[in-house]
Amino acid sequence: MINEIRKRPFTRPLFLLLTGILLQIYLPSSIFTWTLLIVGVGGLLVAMHPKIKPLYKYKWVWGAAFSSLLLFLAMQNMKFHEDRLRWNFPTEKRMQVWAQLEDSPVEKNKSILCEMKLLSSPADQKRIMDRRVQVYFPKDTLISSLLPGEKLLLNMQFTPVGQRNEPQGYLHYLRSNRIVATGYCAEYTIIDDPEESSLSLKHKALRFRQRLADQINRLSLPQTAKSTLAALTFGHRATLDKEILKDFSTTGVMHIISVSGFHVAIFCTFISFMLSAFPNTVGFRLIRFLFTITFLWGFVYVSGLSAPAVRAGLMLTFFLVGRLISRRADSYNILAASAFLMLVYNPWFLFDAGFQLSYIAVFFILYLQPRLNSLLTIRNPLLATPRDWTSVTLAAQAGTTPLCLYVFGKFSLVFLFTNLPLAALSTLLIPLTVAWSLVSVGLGYPVWGQEIIELLCRWMLWIVTSFGRIPGASVSFSIGFWEMLVSYGSIGFFLYYLKRRTPYALLVALGCLLIVFVLMLKARFVYAGP
Repeated sequence: MINEIRKRPFTRPLFLLLTGILLQIYLPSSIFTWTLLIVGVGGLLVAMHPKIKPLYKYKWVWGAAFSSLLLFLAMQNMKFHEDRLRWNFPTEKRMQVWAQLEDSPVEKNKSILCEMKLLSSPADQKRIMDRRVQVYFPKDTLISSLLPGEKLLLNMQFTPVGQRNEPQGYLHYLRSNRIVATGYCAEYTIIDDPEESSLSLKHKALRFRQRLADQINRLSLPQTAKSTLAALTFGHRATLDKEILKDFSTTGVMHIISVSGFHVAIFCTFISFMLSAFPNTVGFRLIRFLFTITFLWGFVYVSGLSAPAVRAGLMLTFFLVGRLISRRADSYNILAASAFLMLVYNPWFLFDAGFQLSYIAVFFILYLQPRLNSLLTIRNPLLATPRDWTSVTLAAQAGTTPLCLYVFGKFSLVFLFTNLPLAALSTLLIPLTVAWSLVSVGLGYPVWGQEIIELLCRWMLWIVTSFGRIPGASVSFSIGFWEMLVSYGSIGFFLYYLKRRTPYALLVALGCLLIVFVLMLKARFVYAGP
């Protein structure tokens, strides 16, 4: 175990970062924090002493010092982000603020939801600067036509996040997106659209995504299919039909319409395939690398620089760099490195269900998929592809099921029948739609491939709606927090058994599974009441 950790240097700082985040949230203590700083600095001074530095037996002092300092920095970083989520303005009265639209407006049943950044207030410009809020507007307004980056003058009353007893999952979502307050606005003034050059990279990316998504309206498809295709390809879910969204959830393929590592991997694989004809020389390997990186981050850009796409982009970039310098890239170390960077950028990602599901799914795919493939040896590459997709689906589902049951309380019974064909269709549909939209934007009119895209989209929707509306396609089944933790304990010991074939590990895994069943029965029959 220790040797495996040493081979993956990012696992240790990631563990310390996670520990620091959790300590700052659940056990905040300024005395403990500054003690870590003193211990860290003191440890470095001791370790650098001429009489101690050359001695190998005191090497642990370096490790203890750096660990203390990293833990201190992790807690301070979390405290900084906690302070950014504090609302310092009165909530009992209306206020005027200038705000900027951060993303495309989303249509709700009775309103339009916008994520906005507060720019300034006549009362206090400094305290309100760069605070993100969720604002609901009346549905019969011009808000739905606004573009990311446009500015408005709002006259409204805000409610800080956490004061409306939001569900825990939704509260974590708001914090991971740095939302500090919400409110309803009926009085507003739209300011002139700023120049393109004055927009941030994020706003430019979102506007470009909007232009590409608008090209999909040229297709001869029902509006439901167009909105689904925009969500599938670019992550543009502002107009996604709720019934279709429910069907995707029921069939266990929600990840397909949320731009994530799945989409980035498809696009990267497509580019690699297109460039596979290049000779395997040093010069051409560099050319392949530059082309792949360019197109990879180009896709991340057109997806609106969403957090899941950026995570996947970082992981694949680390992998490609390792392969370029002729080093075998350790997938687990890459996974830890990308998680470390994302959590340094925003520690609240740790509590976001999307972040958790993404990394758990990738870990289980890396660990479990090769072992599932070994159960069925297939040498024919055409026949091996369905096996690989099936094993990826099973591995990801095995890892994410406890968390999904805890967060969403739903389990799909048809996921194995839908993931395989939809993954195959998406592998063709996503790159084709991106390329078609880019060419259409460049030329001003649609070109080749329209009929193919329409056909693939119709097949995809037929599969989703056919399986999604089967009676009993999914079951509502929720578990508690402790049940989820014990479930992962059971899975962990079972994976250890698969690797070491240690009987006691299997015994502990079965014991944990028994504990889960006992907890579930206790929750349903003891506390259920009459």
